[in-house]
Amino acid sequence: MKMFAFSKVSNFGDQLNHWLWPKLLPGGFFTENDERLFLGIGSVLYDSHPANAEKVVFGAGYAGYSALPAIDETWKLYFVRGKNTAAALNLPEDMAVGDSGILIRAVKLPQYEKRFRVSFMPHYESAMFGSWEKICNKLGINFIDPRWDVDVVLEHMLSSELLVSEAMHGVIIADALRVPWKAILPHDPNHRNKWQDWASVLDLNIDFLRLGPSNALEWLMSFFWGKRRFVYALRKRRDKFFSFGFGLPLATAIGALKTASRANGQLSSDTSIERVTSRMLVELDRLKTDFAPAALTASGAS
Repeated sequence: MKMFAFSKVSNFGDQLNHWLWPKLLPGGFFTENDERLFLGIGSVLYDSHPANAEKVVFGAGYAGYSALPAIDETWKLYFVRGKNTAAALNLPEDMAVGDSGILIRAVKLPQYEKRFRVSFMPHYESAMFGSWEKICNKLGINFIDPRWDVDVVLEHMLSSELLVSEAMHGVIIADALRVPWKAILPHDPNHRNKWQDWASVLDLNIDFLRLGPSNALEWLMSFFWGKRRFVYALRKRRDKFFSFGFGLPLATAIGALKTASRANGQLSSDTSIERVTSRMLVELDRLKTDFAPAALTASGAS
């Protein structure tokens, strides 16, 4: 089967697919055969997947980025990200197991010394159009760019005593690896609801902090969230806006991130994360049983 991941921008949550699944499903499990798609990590339950392709769902979620997909016999669902996704797709609640990025707990990772008291990881759009790296440098906070390679992000994350993150998968992976985190309410409202989907299966109440815009460009975009074409038009002119000083850090954002860096971190309970991980490992074995023979056949023929 072919692994599907959002790929318009290099982004930690989406790139986790290419990093994690070959480690858990090796030996020719994935091919370029797009007659069967693997939908793992991310809000990738779109209505635009090929109608005739088999869609194998393993922890993906629905976030309203497209119309609801019509679930028919071409969809094979092992589990979905959370209770919100299950409800939206009219699935039984026990299909809501968790974001499959949590399976990073099944991978042996290097041990790193805690070099950073606090690190900040913005959403990839905030990294592109905001001034958060400049603000982090001013405050002495370690900056993690979600567009970095997965191994680099993980090294910085595991080297941190606290992760402050606007990136949902920054928090999901930190939680899975037991790194305390503080969630930042995404600047773009379109990216907010999916957080509750993930949290729902861990009996977790997210205590968000709001940072607001980091510069004048982000401030200007905030007036047009309901009119996406205006937002995209502003983003296309990023360099022009920055040349006019729209990229200078705002004092309010500096103060807000300073406050966030001093906040207490959160974690889901050990009981919850272990329960979810155990259920996912059962489903992983079932997936291997269902598809490994075909994968090995394809591998042997190549």
